[in-house]
Amino acid sequence: MSEPLIEDGALPDAPVARALTHLARVLAYVGGVVLIALTLLSSYSILMRTLFDEPLLGDVELVQMGCGIAIVLFLPLCQLNRGNVIVDVFTLNAPAAVRAWLDAIGGMLVALSAALLAWRSGIGVMDAIATGEESTIMGLPLWWSMSAFPVGFACLTLTALYTAWQDLNKERG
Repeated sequence: MSEPLIEDGALPDAPVARALTHLARVLAYVGGVVLIALTLLSSYSILMRTLFDEPLLGDVELVQMGCGIAIVLFLPLCQLNRGNVIVDVFTLNAPAAVRAWLDAIGGMLVALSAALLAWRSGIGVMDAIATGEESTIMGLPLWWSMSAFPVGFACLTLTALYTAWQDLNKERG
């Protein structure tokens, strides 16, 4: 398994790695703020439901939208930290060069999947804007919550390409 790009909170020396790390951290912080807001919103709704039998209408919609936003914004940092689940039962005793190649292939597959998801979610955002699609209970436009998906997946594409490139260079070195 490859080592994480980010160690002990320090930024890497390479300019590309530094930029990707900074971008991934900013997206993760935004995702964290979204989760804190969702926690406060849920707590408020539960409190209002318990005390006054008046829950916040549409709280489930907001939590669903917010969780999707937070998750997609966490993915690039997860990739840089090599935090994705890796099943290495068959490669545990394989030579380092084989593991590096497999990690690079995995990174390229993640990049390909993320690029496809960025493209299609971008089309989904444009479609939601064009059709004026709204949430069921609150009537909120759906495009605003969907707009984080192309950004998060595009950043994931770049970070996965970078980690794959790292793995290939490690194999050569």
